[in-house]
Amino acid sequence: MKKLIWGVGVVCFLVTGVPAFAQDVPKPKGASAQAYEHASDEAVFNRVSDWFATVGKSDQEKQTILAERKAKRAAAKAEKEAEKAKKQAEEESAAKKKEIERNVKEQKEKAKKMFDR
Repeated sequence: MKKLIWGVGVVCFLVTGVPAFAQDVPKPKGASAQAYEHASDEAVFNRVSDWFATVGKSDQEKQTILAERKAKRAAAKAEKEAEKAKKQAEEESAAKKKEIERNVKEQKEKAKKMFDR
């Protein structure tokens, strides 16, 4: 019986401490400002592949290879963004078309009800 009372007492003591954790100030999620300050636009796997492509080359060759690769990545990114914008525009136009069709149908039904009276 004593063990049961002690057990219940310990559980009650622990439960009363739980609301104290709820008072903790939430930390912002995501990367810190310092991480964004030192971040690079190029992904690590791009930098590694660039290093392998330029290892053992002269400085001039390195610069031309890096410039070509960077331009190719920029073109691919721009193309991807254009495709994304095109897809979004198509979705918006399809939604507008459906809305217009629905409005026309509603207007026809209203007109039919008015003339049937």
